Amino acid sequence: MSHPGMGDPASLSALAATVRRAALQLRTDAERLASALEHASPGWTGPTATTTRRRSAAVVASVATVATAPDACGGSLQRAATDLAGCTADLRAIEEQAVAAGFEVQDGRLVRARGITGVADHGAEADGDRARRALRGRLHLLASAVGRLRAQLTAECEQATHLLGETSAALRR
Repeated sequence: MSHPGMGDPASLSALAATVRRAALQLRTDAERLASALEHASPGWTGPTATTTRRRSAAVVASVATVATAPDACGGSLQRAATDLAGCTADLRAIEEQAVAAGFEVQDGRLVRARGITGVADHGAEADGDRARRALRGRLHLLASAVGRLRAQLTAECEQATHLLGETSAALRR
């Protein structure tokens, strides 16, 4: 593939799996803490115990809420990986058609291939122009789709980062 900015769907999918595992671990840790609190509550009395239980209960609730952010982000990353794999396949198809028509895709642009690429006649030249316009249009649509995909993924990751930051600040109070 000649367009280095497309990205790697497999790496994105691996990142999605890692983020979702982290969310699952957060949920598991919250459940273990809740269970430990429940188990310790009957024999644990006094003002310090009450304060610690309240604070720990707040942590459990926060962690359960926070775990939804990386889980959703991981889902978004996985959808983006699937979409990116489709875009990569589309780009490969466009590149193959471009080569067949005497063009190349370089850095996301359609350029005439070097050397002799066909017969020098007016009909062939007109066919080449039509093929170039069609391929260039498909290439632009593909670049737009990748741009929208990146913008959406960036917004979702920023929302998750904001939620994690707010929750972290609230827990430190």
